[in-house]
Amino acid sequence: MTTSSTLQAMLTIGGEPQPGAAGSYPVHNPARPAEIVGQAPAADRAQLDAAVSAARNAAPGWRGLDVAERVATVAVAAATAGEQLKDHDGARVYTSEHGKVLAEAAFEIDTAPMLAAILGSMAEAALAPERIDPQAPYPRLHREPYGVAALIIPFNWPLAVMMTKLTSALTAGNTAVVKLPPTVPLTALQFGAAFAAALPPGVVNVLAAPGIELAHALVTHPGIDLISLTGGPATGRAVMAAAAPRLTPVLFELGGNDAAIIAPDMTISDQLIEQLVAATYTTGGQVCMAIKRLYAPRDRVDELSEAVLARCEREVVGDGLAAEVTLGPLHTAAGRDRVEALVKDAAAHGATVRTAGRIRAADADACGYFVLPTVVTGLARDSALASEEQFGPVLPIFGYDAIEDAVAAANDTDFGLTASVWTGDDALGEKVAGQLVAGTVSINCHGMAAQDPRVPFGGVGQSGLGREFGADGLRAFTQPRGYVRQPAPQ
Repeated sequence: MTTSSTLQAMLTIGGEPQPGAAGSYPVHNPARPAEIVGQAPAADRAQLDAAVSAARNAAPGWRGLDVAERVATVAVAAATAGEQLKDHDGARVYTSEHGKVLAEAAFEIDTAPMLAAILGSMAEAALAPERIDPQAPYPRLHREPYGVAALIIPFNWPLAVMMTKLTSALTAGNTAVVKLPPTVPLTALQFGAAFAAALPPGVVNVLAAPGIELAHALVTHPGIDLISLTGGPATGRAVMAAAAPRLTPVLFELGGNDAAIIAPDMTISDQLIEQLVAATYTTGGQVCMAIKRLYAPRDRVDELSEAVLARCEREVVGDGLAAEVTLGPLHTAAGRDRVEALVKDAAAHGATVRTAGRIRAADADACGYFVLPTVVTGLARDSALASEEQFGPVLPIFGYDAIEDAVAAANDTDFGLTASVWTGDDALGEKVAGQLVAGTVSINCHGMAAQDPRVPFGGVGQSGLGREFGADGLRAFTQPRGYVRQPAPQ
């Protein structure tokens, strides 16, 4: 094996950097799996206990600050952490351990402080006490923090998701123990350390470890009052089962099988195709709200698929640090294998599978987890690729005869994270949007272009429980407490 970096990250517990008591483990480059990017610390159970204890000890003081003080402190911490990553060339390390292209890594580092600022700007109004009768001081509703929140972060956008969860949890008055994804912890550990250092000790604690043992110990820990997870349905069910004995509240964002409907009036223009490609293939399709199924009038399917493939011919797949590369590898071998198995199954059942773009010549023999942009047509609607979240650069395109049929097909899923309709007819757009079943429904946009931190984000069905972003996302980290008063007995 080769090593591209001597980076040795540290855990953050009680405001102090610590090596992993269970040793360290290598973090590999998905573009060149034999390459070790750096060593990540492995926390043990004693360090988990220490992190939870530090968060509990810090809770009264942090909770005692007013919302405006917490918002200001979090904003400074986020900006400080973002600048520190830039100063230490964090985007290059992040690309090496994750796989996403350098520009996307830099964008995510810039996005994290922006999310803190946007959510923070909403916090005072979202968390303010409410009078049930505006004319009387009682009855009254206050929003109280849970206490110590366990925040479990996914691999695909770990910095942005960590900042979203931390901002909401902390501004609501909770303290936190963060569990990072084991395969991409290095940059997030650096970000978390800088963020925590700008806060009172113990308010934020950041842990990493390989495997699932530490995560299981965290969600079953008696010192945890709330669990917030971004992951998949299987993980969500496992966490819910683990949390059940103590009835620990949970907030889940569990991905989606998101549908986009092209209405009959839409012209297959270059602008439309650019937007569809971005909404489908960003981060190699490893985005929870990416387009996973695309519906078009039956007589337009060939035109649409040809246009998407023609656009994807410009994609260069390879090492995200290379200037010419536009699409990095999938993050893990398991993720690549699953996507390839779904595509193979679709082809075996009669679907037409076509790829576009090329793998950069310098990466062709690197054994990276590369998958070319793929379009699948002629797919049965009950196939695995249609019913599961592929989480890769694969777009199934289906034909429909009436738009009502497209809406029914789009809603025929156990998921319900996001959905979209594309049309120049405002009335039709509003009508179809109102019929789509998802946590967020958009018109003429999808994916990251349709995400607004001011709007609650989350799903229905297998896509999760609760919300992030917006006032509802902030309130999700609180418990309502009612206050009533009657005259003193005479």
